[in-house]
Amino acid sequence: LCSVTVAASAVRPGQARGQAPSDHMAVSGIELEASYGKMSVPVFKVRKHGSGEHQVVDLVVQIMLEGDVQDSWLTGSNHQILPTETQKNTCYVAALKNDYNCGEDYALALAGDILARHKHIQSATLMVEERPWIRHTAEGGARHQHMFLKPKDPWKLTCTVVVPRVGPPSITSGVKDLCVMKTTQSGFAGFIVDEYTNLEPVGAGSKNPDRIMCTELEANWTWDQVEGTLPRGGFKARNKAVLQRLLDIWGGPPTGGIYSKSVQETAYRVGTTLLAEFPVAEVELISPNIHHYRSPLEQFGLDNPNVVFQSTDCHTTASGRIRTAMRRNGGSLTPLRSKL
Repeated sequence: LCSVTVAASAVRPGQARGQAPSDHMAVSGIELEASYGKMSVPVFKVRKHGSGEHQVVDLVVQIMLEGDVQDSWLTGSNHQILPTETQKNTCYVAALKNDYNCGEDYALALAGDILARHKHIQSATLMVEERPWIRHTAEGGARHQHMFLKPKDPWKLTCTVVVPRVGPPSITSGVKDLCVMKTTQSGFAGFIVDEYTNLEPVGAGSKNPDRIMCTELEANWTWDQVEGTLPRGGFKARNKAVLQRLLDIWGGPPTGGIYSKSVQETAYRVGTTLLAEFPVAEVELISPNIHHYRSPLEQFGLDNPNVVFQSTDCHTTASGRIRTAMRRNGGSLTPLRSKL
């Protein structure tokens, strides 16, 4: 951010104390952090290959620029401002001039173009969401060359790319809005019980031996800045591998799975695995509970052996929210933050 501490007089000659500052006036004792950009820019590209096969890359882009831009705030002069409409147009020009198959490589190209043409901008931060489209597979298994499918509200691939004028870029990839469910092999017991606790434990030896564990997962991984580790041109394949491994560890072996004592335990197991197996410096997992309440059909003389539930929405129903972030600390793994 542009950080400016204003040292000019707080009250100009002829201005009464308590009177609002007029145009072109700086106020002492106030530190300004100034950045600006464009949000919600939809950039859809069709990559057309010579074989006749097409690939679609469906992005939503947000730009935030930092640098010598403070005059627009302090004096009302816009001579340092790249109009946000111009930024929007630049998004489409960058899409045309560059070949890419994911948000990370697109963001690097877009940020590089802005910094190259506007020397007073010191840093460009690009936050990109990618909405995956699935290629249609015809009966018999043949892949369609140019037909794709997408649910109305899909999960999204994400990235945040910070490109400073000096120094290496910082790239965080991830996924959001991905609902992940285990229909068994999960419990939660041994928690604090005080005078306001009515939650029943779930696990071996309790009245309820099993539960559904479900979350709307947001996961982020920051690529290591060690020379040569950033997978330029290969983010798509590398992110696919990270996500595959994340889900494999979350669920456990295909046959039998693995027991989860809590979402927290599972998140930690996932984070440590990703840090150990991939060139990432930090992993963050945000995993709100999507509760499934067993329907008490016994009140109607029926047996419900944990097969019928009332599902909930973590955005409209009171739900637990677990955030876990960890990174390497020298040769060891250090949990940065664990929050409920």
